Amino acid sequence: MVEWLMNTRRLADGAVAIELRGEIDVSHADELRTKLIGIATNLRPVRIVVDMLHVTFVDSSGIGALAAGQNAARTVGVGFAVTNPASFVRQQLRMMGLTDAFGVQG
Repeated sequence: MVEWLMNTRRLADGAVAIELRGEIDVSHADELRTKLIGIATNLRPVRIVVDMLHVTFVDSSGIGALAAGQNAARTVGVGFAVTNPASFVRQQLRMMGLTDAFGVQG
């Protein structure tokens, strides 16, 4: 089982997609925060899409990293969305009241 994996790619429309796998906890949150803020402020794509289909766990530090990325993106006029959240992730985001802010459907 993969503990943690982050793949980044540029999409044809100019967006940057970040696919996350495994657990996003205190041991990986800083790396994710740094990556998201860096993409927003340095690359300034049209949109950042964080695909969380294969995320098995997220804690408050992981959610904080997503929020920091979303805030950085908003500051420079870059769109931000979380897509395909696994059931547990969707539940965590809903409990924190962040599904709308992160553009999560349902």
